[in-house]
Amino acid sequence: MLLVDRLALLRGAYFAAKQSLPDSIEAAAAAALAALHGVTMGDGALSSWQGGNPGEAARLHALIEGCGLRARPLRQARGWGYHRLSALGTVVVIDAAPPPPPKMAPSGCASTLAFEMSDGAQRLIINCGGPQPFPTALPDDLVEGLRTTAAHSTLIVSDTNSTAILADGSLGKGVEDVTVDRSEDNDCSRLEATHDGYVRGFGLVHKRSLMLGNDGKELRGADQMIQKGRRKIRDAVPYAIRFHLAPGVEPTITADGMGAILRSPGAPPWNFRCRGANLSVEESLMIDGRGQMVPTTQLVIQGEVAAIGGEVAWQFRRSS
Repeated sequence: MLLVDRLALLRGAYFAAKQSLPDSIEAAAAAALAALHGVTMGDGALSSWQGGNPGEAARLHALIEGCGLRARPLRQARGWGYHRLSALGTVVVIDAAPPPPPKMAPSGCASTLAFEMSDGAQRLIINCGGPQPFPTALPDDLVEGLRTTAAHSTLIVSDTNSTAILADGSLGKGVEDVTVDRSEDNDCSRLEATHDGYVRGFGLVHKRSLMLGNDGKELRGADQMIQKGRRKIRDAVPYAIRFHLAPGVEPTITADGMGAILRSPGAPPWNFRCRGANLSVEESLMIDGRGQMVPTTQLVIQGEVAAIGGEVAWQFRRSS
């Protein structure tokens, strides 16, 4: 947001002086705006990454209108790390890169392969977020907890962060390599991504596959834990796949315990199904655009994985 604003001021200075604008500045301004659009959800506010929160949609709208540029959302990472899938009002934003270095984000998070999802202006799946970039009255231990893998909508093995968060607040060893394969066709957009954050500790690669139908009504996913390297798990270890729900989204577990109905005030109901593990609802929280804590809930798929690995498939489908 700051980059878009500063480049807009720079463009304005050139125009006021009736000077020709260098192509490099115009290209940089358009690229910054495309990246900002790329992590914006259907309600016009941001998705929550690297200790940040949604901000205020009205402020973001004013910034975009005031910059005098137009750009399509950046859909693929290109060194930026975030991928975007969208179809007829459904938006999915995925963190498909290692955490940023400390110089770029002092409060970087262990969020690799997490995603957020919205249907129109209704947010459905979120990350817990954080208070950045403003001062906060939130307890320090809570702010640190919001940086963990468990505070993001992704898989966590043995309650261990995919990238270590050290005692001094810096990031340690973990995710170093992320591979991404993306394709689009007449039926859907597909993204497959893997990270190596659990290879050193558990001998497992996490692979997440996402497929968004072109009608925007269905998001299919799968989380695989694939054996790699010399280290092997002696006994089975627990894992959890977390889907933090936006405030106002009410989950009802189905009778068979393998699904949930998600009802919200701003969108049709969505049906969630999974197979290969147990599903439950737990408490969660979100940091809103003012840096305040808002209680909410989360869907949690739990199971155990052995040295040979495992897979859990899941699906979100709009009821109408």
